[in-house]
Amino acid sequence: MTTLCGTLLQSPSPDQCTVTPNAAVTIGKDGRIAEVDAGGRAASVSRSKDTLGGGDCWILPGFIDAHLHLPQWDRRGIDGMPLFDWLSKVAYPAEARLVDADFAEKLADQFVTGLVANGTTTVAAYGSPFAESTDRVFSVFERRGYRAVYGMVLNDTDCPSSHRQETDKVLDESRGLAAKWHNAADGRLKYAFSPRTPIHCSEKLMRGAAALADMLNCYIQTHVAETLLGVEKVRERFPDQLDEIELFDEMGLLTPRTLLGHGVYLSQQQRHQIAETRTIVIHCPTANLFLESGLMDYVSLRMAGVRVALGSGVAGGPDPFMPRVAVDCINTAKAVKVHGLPRGTQSAPKPAEAFWALTRGAAASLGLADRIGSIQPGFDADCLVVKPEPWIADLPGEQQPSALLYTLRPDQIQHVFIAGQRVGP
Repeated sequence: MTTLCGTLLQSPSPDQCTVTPNAAVTIGKDGRIAEVDAGGRAASVSRSKDTLGGGDCWILPGFIDAHLHLPQWDRRGIDGMPLFDWLSKVAYPAEARLVDADFAEKLADQFVTGLVANGTTTVAAYGSPFAESTDRVFSVFERRGYRAVYGMVLNDTDCPSSHRQETDKVLDESRGLAAKWHNAADGRLKYAFSPRTPIHCSEKLMRGAAALADMLNCYIQTHVAETLLGVEKVRERFPDQLDEIELFDEMGLLTPRTLLGHGVYLSQQQRHQIAETRTIVIHCPTANLFLESGLMDYVSLRMAGVRVALGSGVAGGPDPFMPRVAVDCINTAKAVKVHGLPRGTQSAPKPAEAFWALTRGAAASLGLADRIGSIQPGFDADCLVVKPEPWIADLPGEQQPSALLYTLRPDQIQHVFIAGQRVGP
């Protein structure tokens, strides 16, 4: 067994962040947390090869990134384009490389290594339009002990010829991939049927993906209301539908296992419809700013009762470090409040809610709150040991989570565990 020692930080609810100095977290041989001692035992634990951390370290739940694109991992930071230009000049060429399954496997290894170095222990990620490469990526996740919701991107219209799929064939390929990989590796791996957007998918493809996801109890992930131009394109393509949310509802795509990326231009009525269907919205504040898509109103989303998680949006978002994405969530909410007319009265999310959205809240949105997102006995040991700047421990307890959120850096991450196995960095 391995014991982690240090100050334990958790956010069990959006308005609560607990800080427990001198905690000891024991990881059992089954990869689950066997014991959490908050009585100061860490100070007396002997220094052995099975003890990690110490008085100057902190223990956190692993971060969850609920929206990013694996093929774009090595294309981060290419600025200067709105979304649709960026798709044609960056995203599509990046995906096209994965027609080579050997390349896809190498990139997947880089992807996992990079995410582990940033403390991300769970992702919901989009793949490429190629079945063999999707299969090989899952094999990398399995070999590396990673936790992922993943799937082949689906698009059969209005995309480059290299990406355009034959509808029946790609649905059949997706079904085979889901049958092989959904709930594989002791449940660490999940399959997501991944129609890119309504602009790029026929009704047959969307309905087929929704039906297969329902039949196999898989996830669905897609993009919604990311830009004004995108909203207009969907309206032009589906003039008989009121909006994207009505379209998704008609196609069977609004479910408790559906992850809607971005949602910048959702109306209040749409937010309530999403909440009623228990569909999840993934807020990608860094990507929304980077591509100048807009400022998503996180506070209104949460007030409507929408289930929410955060996503880096890589590579539309250039930064995979999820605490910085959480800071961008806070800052975007402040900007919406300050610059709205009339000026908003609702408070922007606090650091406790940011940590919750990265861990416990994201796990709940993904339907995994009984397994990850918290450090407590019986949960999978998905956790980090970090060594932040020492002055944080000298602050009043209520200020420590804020200082940690805003100053933590990837190079301060010392150990990353997934299901009890040390995976890096």
